[in-house]
Amino acid sequence: MQILHPIPDKALPSATALWRSHFGLLAWPRRLRPRHGMVAVGAAGQVLGVIGLRDAAGGAAAGALSAPGWLFRPAPPTGDLVIDGLAVAGRRRGTGRALVAEALRRARGARHPGLRAEVRARNRGALAFYRRLGFTEESRGRYGLPWWGQVHVLRLEA
Repeated sequence: MQILHPIPDKALPSATALWRSHFGLLAWPRRLRPRHGMVAVGAAGQVLGVIGLRDAAGGAAAGALSAPGWLFRPAPPTGDLVIDGLAVAGRRRGTGRALVAEALRRARGARHPGLRAEVRARNRGALAFYRRLGFTEESRGRYGLPWWGQVHVLRLEA
C-alpha cells in the first residue's frame, strides 16, 4: 500500500466515489479537492482508502452543499488539522490506520497543534477506531446538518 498526496488525477474519480459513498449527499460532492486529501492505493493502483483534510484553507469536498447555509452548524474553530472524512474499501486491513498516521505526520510538519476528528455519535465503529489510535474526546455538540445528531469532537496531540 502506498499513501499519495495530493490525490492523483487518475485516482480522483475512485477516491471521490468512495468518499461520497460514506459522507456524500446525492451527487455531492462532484469531486474532492486533491490537495485536501490523500489516498491509499494498492499495488495495481486501486484506491483502498481516502482521507479528507480540512484546515484554514478549506476541506476536501469541492463545491457548495446544496442545502441552505443556515442549516449547517460548524464545530468550534481549531488550529488543528481536521480529518474531513475517512473512508476505506475494506475494514481491518490497516488502511485507515495508515491514512491517519500520514495525516498526523502532515499535521506535525505543518505545525498544527493536533489532529482532530468530528464523528457522529451513532458511528460507534469510528469512535472506537479513533480511540484505539489515541484520540480523546474534546467535546460534543450538534454540529453539521441537523439530522446528523450528536457529534463527538476527538483530538490527538501532534
